[in-house]
Amino acid sequence: MNCVASSAPITKISDSSSSSDSSVERSRRPFPTTFQTIIFLLFVAIHFLCTSSVRVNSLEIPYPSRHPSRINPLKMTVTTNRAASSPLKIAVIGAGAAGLAAARVISRSGRPVSLTVLEKDFEVGGIWCYRQQTEDGHNPTINKARPMYRGLRTNLPKEVMQYREFPWILENDDGCCNHPAPSFVTHSQVADYLRNYATKFGLDNYIQYGASVKQLTLLRNDPDVSKVSTSGSAEQWPKIRLEWEIQTPSPLGVTSTQQSVPEEHYSEVFDAVMVCNGHYSQPSSPPIAGLAENFKGKTMHSISYDDPKDFIGQSVLCIGGRASGSDLARELSFHAKEVFLSDTTCSEVTKVVDSDNDTQVTWVPKTVAVRKDGSVQFDNECPLHPIPDTIIFCSGYDYSFPFLNEKSNIELQVVPGERRVSPLYKQLWHAKFPNLALVGLPHSVVPFPLMEFQSEAVWAQWQKCTLPNVEERLREARADANSGGAANKGRVVDTHFLGDAQWDYCREMARFAGLYDSKKTAESTEAYIRMNRALYDYAGQARKSVLPGGPDTYRSLIFTRDQSQTKFDVVDPLASDVNPSDEDGTSSREPVNKTVSIAS
Repeated sequence: MNCVASSAPITKISDSSSSSDSSVERSRRPFPTTFQTIIFLLFVAIHFLCTSSVRVNSLEIPYPSRHPSRINPLKMTVTTNRAASSPLKIAVIGAGAAGLAAARVISRSGRPVSLTVLEKDFEVGGIWCYRQQTEDGHNPTINKARPMYRGLRTNLPKEVMQYREFPWILENDDGCCNHPAPSFVTHSQVADYLRNYATKFGLDNYIQYGASVKQLTLLRNDPDVSKVSTSGSAEQWPKIRLEWEIQTPSPLGVTSTQQSVPEEHYSEVFDAVMVCNGHYSQPSSPPIAGLAENFKGKTMHSISYDDPKDFIGQSVLCIGGRASGSDLARELSFHAKEVFLSDTTCSEVTKVVDSDNDTQVTWVPKTVAVRKDGSVQFDNECPLHPIPDTIIFCSGYDYSFPFLNEKSNIELQVVPGERRVSPLYKQLWHAKFPNLALVGLPHSVVPFPLMEFQSEAVWAQWQKCTLPNVEERLREARADANSGGAANKGRVVDTHFLGDAQWDYCREMARFAGLYDSKKTAESTEAYIRMNRALYDYAGQARKSVLPGGPDTYRSLIFTRDQSQTKFDVVDPLASDVNPSDEDGTSSREPVNKTVSIAS
């Protein structure tokens, strides 16, 4: 069923002895001159050479359909090198940031491969595709199934979020690219960047839209299915069957509350699969004593949050003091009567005031219980006991792989509340069957570059495996799953937390990908990682200089990444220098602009 390019048919021309009728017909024609014969033969030779070279080096790809239910999805499989008789069949689940990176890495390699990307939605971008609530959608859980909300801006500058080969070019409001545009962008700008990335590299050709994967099964004991092997390894891995449904959008469009309608079911066997379905779809909330029995207000998870105006005049408690909790509390403070931000790192009550906007967030310790009168009890003998109208859990997400289950014929532990997936080698490959890889699990990282490195590592190892033997992989996977994470906090929920450990992790992925094999690629890779770290640290220090829920002044910073990867410029419009008096005797203030050099 693969769209493998085939050779052009060769038309056989009969000679004069094969047919008397042909001889007669030829005798009636003028005999060509020598010059005409030479021109004709030259034309045939040129035509043959051109068509042969073009067909060998080109992709024969079906035109992508925006209505996947109208075509057989198996015909969307693309072969990037027709010269191979049996190319690897690879599936990527998801066309968000991770899936697009994976598709690009595989498609640019020039290796023989049939690639199929299965995306359940009808556009690329994953969670960055914002779904606005309907005007009558008072219950936000009806059609709000992703963490994007209308006022969201990134807490990382775009200059560090970009993929390695695709710089982020963003026009200013005046349509000009000649001076720096904002570095902290909106969700729609991120979605545009991902769409532009997919368009630039033709990734849409590989994507089957409306394809919801229902089941992943390892064919471990099927005698009719051959095993997968790679050069450099004596191991053989079972192939993987994927089953999926093709859906069509509801008549009201993809933003409608009406569900898409399943059309057809499909099944296909692949040599290897990259799972890139993200980890921001399954909300996680900590248990709070007395919440169910004593709290009479409304509870919700931040995934359902969209518009702060829905909380006008309310008392709101946000539980969770990391990025989402801090941002939601600050945004709510412009509209709600009072806002409390409960954070495990807070030791005592602190009033976080934004004097410029006359707003305030009350930062309080960990929430431990809801008392019988409906008031909230905080840790550390906190004297405050508010009775909020709404409690919003800004407490993160569990990993979820609904197509991996007891029928999958594979050992994989994903326990709700633990935020730990095991057994994984290097938080990426299944330790026993590395032809199954789960891309994008590490958190508290710069996601796009890290997932790009992961994809390069996976693809390189599927070509020539240099991973340690299965016993060593399993041993390391068990140790990793019980370590409590790279930060050595000792908590199970921090198993996939990287933070400052992400840079060495990226280097490790780059080595698996062979990017340190030559001096040239090693130097460019190292410079890229050093630049990312410098930008990340600078922006992080600015963000952490303000208490949770406080003014997000760090988002006013504007970065410019130097192509040499040795320095970057940063403009701070809120910190201005006073210039000497002008000719008219007045002085002016200009934003602080400085250059930060990166140590090698």
